[in-house]
Parts: sequence; structure tokens; C-alpha cells
Amino acid sequence: MRCQQLLNTIQGCIANGTTNGARAAVFGQNANIRGGWEVWLQLEIAHGFLTIGGNWTCDREWPYPSTNAGAPFLTYAAAGPAWGTTANPVAAARADFYLRRAAIPADDVYIELKCINPTHATPLQDAWNRFNADVVKQQTLRGGNAGLNYVSLLASFGTFQAGDVAGPNPALGWYWGGGRSAYVYDMVNNQVSTLANVAQGGAPRLFLVAVSV
Repeated sequence: MRCQQLLNTIQGCIANGTTNGARAAVFGQNANIRGGWEVWLQLEIAHGFLTIGGNWTCDREWPYPSTNAGAPFLTYAAAGPAWGTTANPVAAARADFYLRRAAIPADDVYIELKCINPTHATPLQDAWNRFNADVVKQQTLRGGNAGLNYVSLLASFGTFQAGDVAGPNPALGWYWGGGRSAYVYDMVNNQVSTLANVAQGGAPRLFLVAVSV
């Protein structure tokens, strides 16, 4: 599963009420929600997938597999950044959650998720910096197993301005490379588009930004 398909599916699940988009918008701007709301959103997304058929399952904190039978898990060192392999699952690099469909055609995706923290002094910059770190992590792990479906996902609250979609945008800590395109789900406008075509301005609202790595 690639990022556009992921967002299209989430869009449908929010539309039919199996994923609670309205609650996500509340969490994205409520400074009294402390300690993050990523786990809640993971499970809301998973619940939506469980309702669409195809025998989907969700595993949280799922280890990234390697291609090495003797050391079947990938490791990650952000300081490098560098990847390695290990036989010890405890030492493995882990995706925030892993969605997989057993039905034919089989499908799966390893997802890293970051949610905006409204208590941070600069919430948008912090959120995009952490999203960027997930993109770097998955880009690095791809060197150890290019056969996986990697998606980095950001739940943000606010608006996009012209400078935000041109990239790179140092004000948001935005990282871009390899000619990839980010896709964005604008919940209020019920639109999935590329970052370049996202609706700009307007009232602050929830966005899900995704990139396939």
C-alpha cells in the first residue's frame, strides 16, 4: 500500500464514521491532552481498516524484517543514520504500526506516525521535524530491505500557505529528496491531493500528510 491509497482509505473510513476524524481535530488543538495522541490515532485508523473487508490486521510496535535469514530483523541508529541486522527482536527497529491484509491480493504497510503536540512552543515546526525524522528513518531502513511498503504519516493542525507547499521549507523543518511527492488529506474539505495542490489558507483544520518512502 502506498501513501495515496492509505489516505484515500482513511478518507472513506472517516466519511462512514468508522474512524473518528472529529475527535482527531479536537486532540490536534487541545493543549490539555498531554503525552501525545499517536496511539489513539493508530487504533482509530486500524479500526477503520478492520471494517472495510479483506481480513486486515493491525500490529503495534512491529519489527521491521530484514532479508537476512540468520538475522531476520533490521536495526536503526539515528546518529548515523545507519541500518543493521539482528537476530534479537528486542533490538529491532520497529514501525509504530503495521497493517496487513491476508485476503487476495495481499497487501501491507509499515507506518511511522507523528501527531502535532499543541503544548509545544512551536507546534508546527516540531511536528514537521519529527515527521522528517521518520522519513529519514524509513529511507535508511529501505537500504536493508527495499521490498517493504514504507509510509511516514503526520497528523497536523493548522493551514498551509504558499511557502509551505513549494518545498523545501526551513520554517517547517521540511525535508524532501528523491523527487517524491507528499499527499495530504484535508478533512474539512474532504480532499486528498498532492502537497502542491492542497487547499491553502482558510480556517485552521486537521491535515494528514503522508509520504511513501
